[in-house]
Amino acid sequence: MRKTTMVEPLFGFLVAIGLGAYLVVTLLRPERF
Repeated sequence: MRKTTMVEPLFGFLVAIGLGAYLVVTLLRPERF
């Protein structure tokens, strides 16, 4: 088992979560941006 096979899907998952959280924050708190 190589670790590199698990890094790419995990990275994409983290990016998706980050973008989703950013969109939710911008929708809830538009005055901050």
